[in-house]
Amino acid sequence: MTDDRTRTYARRLTRLAGFTAVVHAVLAWLVYRDAADRDVSGLRWAALTLAGGLFGLAGYLRRR
Repeated sequence: MTDDRTRTYARRLTRLAGFTAVVHAVLAWLVYRDAADRDVSGLRWAALTLAGGLFGLAGYLRRR
């Protein structure tokens, strides 16, 4: 029984990590596009958003 629970939690954690990675990548792409349109360093802000997720996005929106 413990093995079944462990496998279930491991699958859920893997899905959550995958979903989080996709959300971070999409946010970074959107920030990059917006920053490039505003003639700001898009690569820098995209990297910060990719690494920091919502905190990077919040920093970008604050500086925008």
